[in-house]
Amino acid sequence: MADSDETADDERHRTIAACTSCGALYAALEVSDGSYLPIGRRDGCQCGGTAFDPVEGALLDSATEPGNADDD
Repeated sequence: MADSDETADDERHRTIAACTSCGALYAALEVSDGSYLPIGRRDGCQCGGTAFDPVEGALLDSATEPGNADDD
């Protein structure tokens, strides 16, 4: 049964997604229907939004570069 769990995880694409309501960024998984689910937030965004768009281009590069997290 571990193989089917691994397959399910492999079919999901990890990315950064933005809430379409407020623009908040989340690590997210793309699911088979083409929607995105924020990792660790089953109920969606902190603003209440439940729709997310993938972040692409320069913003994605900036968000995933090492050292861009707040060190405060």
